[in-house]
Amino acid sequence: MILYAITSRVLLAGSEAECSERLVALAAAWAAHGVDFIQIREGDLSAADLLRVAAEVVRAAHGSGGDTKVLINADPQIALQIALDSGADGVHLPGGLAPEQLVGIVAKIRGGWKRAGASPPISVSCHSVADVRAARAAGVSLALFAPVFEKVLPGASAVPGAGLDALAAGCRAGREEAAYSDLPVLALGGVTLQNVAQCIAAGAAGIAAIRSFLDGGSALVNARLAERAGL
Repeated sequence: MILYAITSRVLLAGSEAECSERLVALAAAWAAHGVDFIQIREGDLSAADLLRVAAEVVRAAHGSGGDTKVLINADPQIALQIALDSGADGVHLPGGLAPEQLVGIVAKIRGGWKRAGASPPISVSCHSVADVRAARAAGVSLALFAPVFEKVLPGASAVPGAGLDALAAGCRAGREEAAYSDLPVLALGGVTLQNVAQCIAAGAAGIAAIRSFLDGGSALVNARLAERAGL
């Protein structure tokens, strides 16, 4: 089961400096406890501030001794450069891109990656089977299918979830026979310790979350360890 944590320092208590400091500490803890990916999603920051926070998170995650990959969520026009400058491992792309746009952006990221070794992991937000198929055709590494369950956002109306059947259809699209490699699909949106098993049973390769990891994520890590042990 893949674990994918998404940052949101605005959900943390304290001043801006305190929130950033706590976010870095959380990233170190996530990495130390086996979280596979950390997506830096801080859309209110300027490019310069995002680079600063990203560099701190990357140092913390990479310094844990594990193999956690850090991905940058930013405007596709600047995400690659921020990833390279911060030392991050890859990029997350937003949903809503036309299939041809997605193909072009993925090619640009892979072509512009200036580090030796394997090409960077790229994840993308998907909201339908068509989105998953487009992501698979574009050659991304991971698809985040969302929202699976209802999301309640502070000060806003609840966002209805697509449901487990829709998640299952998206997961099948990620591995259906075609000329492309299988695409791991992760469940995102209202995912908690209580419904992780349902997501995995629907075919998800893992889960992505914000709030569940901001609480430390230890319960989700323990659930993965139990799943791997066959408990």
